[in-house]
Amino acid sequence: MADTTTILPAQLHHRNYTLIYAPTQLRRLGMTPGFDQRWQQAHGHIVGLADQCHRLAVNGLTVYQVGANSGEFQVHQDVNKANLESLMATAPMPEQLALAPVLETVLNRYFDEKSTGQQPKNGEIIIILIDNEPTDRLAIAKQIVAASQKLDYNDELGIGWLQVGNDYITKGFLVTLDDNLRQKGAKFDIVDHKPIQQFLSSEPTRFLMDMLKD
Repeated sequence: MADTTTILPAQLHHRNYTLIYAPTQLRRLGMTPGFDQRWQQAHGHIVGLADQCHRLAVNGLTVYQVGANSGEFQVHQDVNKANLESLMATAPMPEQLALAPVLETVLNRYFDEKSTGQQPKNGEIIIILIDNEPTDRLAIAKQIVAASQKLDYNDELGIGWLQVGNDYITKGFLVTLDDNLRQKGAKFDIVDHKPIQQFLSSEPTRFLMDMLKD
């Protein structure tokens, strides 16, 4: 059987792929029925997306897993479908989410590898799975703006935020990132945000391409 990755858009090949997995114990008044099952309902689609990225990635999928304490995280290299399912089953779920430390690490690693010629020719795609508004929103926005200013072209780096669940506060933060960073000085629009409901009705390939074409 032919390798399906060979017929995907050329922009998705010759890249590194990174996944930041950040589930929390989010609880708010007024949550819709079934919100507690948000990760279980999305599980198969998340694994499918990760599997697609693993097969596309030059160096295999890299996964950063947010830790139990604020600012902590672990990194796992060359994660396949089975590895990811194990990580998801044992993931800590903090009450609050600090994402700036892990995002800073990912971006610094990207530019360090780029400067030494270790990055694949097409760059990298970073996918962030999130259900809660981070506590360090301003730092995150500044990091992305600064990263965009170091890029040579628009689709060199794509950052896709996939919102699991329907928390309205989290949605407001992600929509702002998606729509307003050019006004804050970003050189390119490198952010795309999708709610999980929209992702479930599309193909992983479309989600990945939207991060590069936004």
